[in-house]
Amino acid sequence: MGMGGRRMVAVVAAGVLAGVLAGCSSGGSGDAKGGAKGASGAASSAVTAVAAAPTGAGAAVSVAPSASASAAGASGSAAPVPPAAAAAPSADLEAVLLDDKVVGQVLPDAKAMAGWDEEKRRVDTADHAVTCSASTPCTGKPLSASVRFSSGDLVTRFLVETLASRDAAKNRLRETYASYPVGPFHKVDAPALGSESQAFVGPLSAGDGVSIVVRSGTVVASVTTEGGPVDLPAARRFAVMLVNRIEQAQSGKTPDAGLAAA
Repeated sequence: MGMGGRRMVAVVAAGVLAGVLAGCSSGGSGDAKGGAKGASGAASSAVTAVAAAPTGAGAAVSVAPSASASAAGASGSAAPVPPAAAAAPSADLEAVLLDDKVVGQVLPDAKAMAGWDEEKRRVDTADHAVTCSASTPCTGKPLSASVRFSSGDLVTRFLVETLASRDAAKNRLRETYASYPVGPFHKVDAPALGSESQAFVGPLSAGDGVSIVVRSGTVVASVTTEGGPVDLPAARRFAVMLVNRIEQAQSGKTPDAGLAAA
């Protein structure tokens, strides 16, 4: 794709992207893909089917050192670039997040994503059968929550899936890893994040992007960005922020971590 007008801050990939797009699909999205309900439906049944994680392809993956370098020469206003990362969260907490209000707070908000425009936010039951709201709360059920932000040509998506136990979350993580087809997507090395994590690079709707999938105790989450050069360090900073917010909720605190804390 052309460099002019395209810049990348961070992450995601295939199967998880499908889940994100499904969570964001209400109201229509030009890049929405099918198959998300199959991915999220496993969460609602505590995810008992365990798929083997794909082995990484041997092909090397080119990773841009920073989103700021590409953004500087692009047309239009430069997208906000996360600051340098602090120590990554790593707790493996047993607390379950089955309250739709709390899970909604885990997703980054306008304050955490200053300079980005929020486009879609949704909290559903894990099978997407019910969209949670004040009149239809979903407390006590596994949940799927997603939000999408954009800045110019850049798009960043956050997905959170809550499970009823750490074992169920481990199984869900294996299924998510296995959903990345070997060949189009490649594992890339990145510092560990949360309880366990893996980064992938591969083709998304707007070109190659980064996908970071992470388990934090009983929660499986992912971050995807696309629309510019691949930038793994920037993607990881978004993922650190999301895991910080998850761990705050698991500790009984109101999630408020932003990029400055990532």
